[in-house]
Amino acid sequence: MTRAALSVYMYGLYLISSVALPFLIIPHFTLGLFALSAGDELWVRFTGVLAGVLGGFYIAAVLTRNNPVLSWTIPARYASASFMAVMVALGAAGPGLLLFAALDALSASITWVALRADAGEQTAG
Repeated sequence: MTRAALSVYMYGLYLISSVALPFLIIPHFTLGLFALSAGDELWVRFTGVLAGVLGGFYIAAVLTRNNPVLSWTIPARYASASFMAVMVALGAAGPGLLLFAALDALSASITWVALRADAGEQTAG
């Protein structure tokens, strides 16, 4: 498994284990950890389902060696992080959301660096 594939695989596991499952099983507790409000519980759980599906797609892309998807995840994760940061800046969300934004941006950066390193090894070898 390449470094880029491993980074996307790990991000998929993060989405499933740290976002999807807590939002599905204990949504109010999870949101409370980050000083976020739930509003309607249905939407929190729906977000959990979407995070789980997305995480599953990321893992499936790695396991099927669908390499173009690895690079497509990078701008998507930067866009997600930017959206969360803007919501916090506008006062629509609490600062706890910045942790999720930082994780998305960091993981996108790790994948980007890993893709470059993997490509460099292929051209050198």
